[in-house]
Amino acid sequence: MTDSADTMRDLAKISEISRALFRLPSARAILSAGINEIGTHLKVTRCIAVIGPPGKPPQLASEFCASSVEPATGGLLLRLFNQLDRAAPDPLGGLPLDAAAAPVLRELGLETVLGVGLMDRETQSQAGMLVAGYATAHQWRPQETYFLQAIGDQILLGVNHTRLRTLARTVGVADEKTGLLARSSYQECLLSEAQRAKSNGIALALALVQIDGGSEVLRQQGEIQLERYVEQLARAFQALIRQTDLAIKYTAWTIAFILPDTGLGGAQILAEKLRKAAAQIAPPWNGGSPLSFSASVAEAVARPDYDSEDIVTELINRVEAGLAEAHSRGGDAVISSRLRGS
Repeated sequence: MTDSADTMRDLAKISEISRALFRLPSARAILSAGINEIGTHLKVTRCIAVIGPPGKPPQLASEFCASSVEPATGGLLLRLFNQLDRAAPDPLGGLPLDAAAAPVLRELGLETVLGVGLMDRETQSQAGMLVAGYATAHQWRPQETYFLQAIGDQILLGVNHTRLRTLARTVGVADEKTGLLARSSYQECLLSEAQRAKSNGIALALALVQIDGGSEVLRQQGEIQLERYVEQLARAFQALIRQTDLAIKYTAWTIAFILPDTGLGGAQILAEKLRKAAAQIAPPWNGGSPLSFSASVAEAVARPDYDSEDIVTELINRVEAGLAEAHSRGGDAVISSRLRGS
């Protein structure tokens, strides 16, 4: 009965930690938060994680230490990981190691550790390692191996996707003045976030916010004036979105927002905030009064018969159809739709 209760507790904690990691803005924050959650939950003496292929200096590393325990030196950690690389795996693929077989553990103040390799899903190669250890004797249970592996997988997934977001912002920015990503990165970013949402079983939303009658504004005021206006809008919008949201210049008068870990209700609330903020900004042309704005929002819910490309295609089609509907209503509207799971 105790094992069953512990297993349920661990499963609930995996879900809780996964949701929390998804919201963090940087790879280093994800790694640090992940091992601190593991260390606190398992009440270990040390929890250490490294990101990077074996045999090479780590790209990222972080350590959790129990109260009154000093952080380990890099040399000791390197010896530990080298020892774990040679350890015999348990039936679930964990790497248990005791101080009797590996004296380096006692130099770290530990009697036993359990390591798990972090595997890159795309390359099917090891991309890091996660290790937990106790200062006293401890019999590792199968659910602890599963717990470490599950959280380790989520940490690696989060780190990789955060790096993709950073890369997208680095190479895909269309305009330094706005911080908006180029339209060319739209589908790639959506696909990446759809894959992550599907893997984690969480929501993903997409919003398009456009100037009503944008094509007519472009014709009357010209490209330069419209660009200046969109720059003003983008600066105002950036203050309202999260670090993990992606803003993309969709057309000359439309901005797309990819919203991870966001349901339809949250996307609707954000769309209304964006429209309200936009309505306060006067256009730069002489005598210009604030324009009206429409938005289309949709939530992607993974369906068993859909792969990530299918989800993205339908999501794009839904938000574009929503903008067309807003136009047919005369603008100044928010249209919402949901992709329903089967």
